[in-house]
Amino acid sequence: MNIKRILSISLLMFIAFSIVFLVHKEFSRKTHDNANTYAEMQTQNPLPKQNSDIRDKQTGVRSQAMRSQVIAYYFHGTYRCSTCQTIEQYSRDAIEQYFSKELDDKTLEFKPLNVDEPENKHYIQDYELFTKSLVIALYKDDKQVKWKNLEDVWKYAGDKDKFYQYVKGEVENFLKESE
Repeated sequence: MNIKRILSISLLMFIAFSIVFLVHKEFSRKTHDNANTYAEMQTQNPLPKQNSDIRDKQTGVRSQAMRSQVIAYYFHGTYRCSTCQTIEQYSRDAIEQYFSKELDDKTLEFKPLNVDEPENKHYIQDYELFTKSLVIALYKDDKQVKWKNLEDVWKYAGDKDKFYQYVKGEVENFLKESE
């Protein structure tokens, strides 16, 4: 067997393994319900306090409304390539462009975090991160009820309009669930 054949077979095996790995990752992590890690995350990033004391319009009785907030986390490392910086900038710009009202009233927050810093390392496990990521998390009544890693930001990093529409659609879905 010559060296070219050995290298070709090795390369094909590597490609096949990579494809299987990526397909497995894609289908096993679409949307996660991860309330278990909330206690750890709450100590690091508690939700801002909101006025949840609401008076019922018909009865005049005060009731406690469920506080909801959506947080868009952009997780990055200390050393960042231009694509990583573009993804953060596009994420921030899309959220600011389409959701200024929600940002102002704190129902939505954009939060870039460096996972290389010791106090943020837990996010790698909490959100099963394997690269720089935009993660949308929904909190209701101080409890994280849902999160999603927007993995397609890498696919759309070269197309600003598609990137913006992708982020807008995903954030809108989470905001609808927060109502």
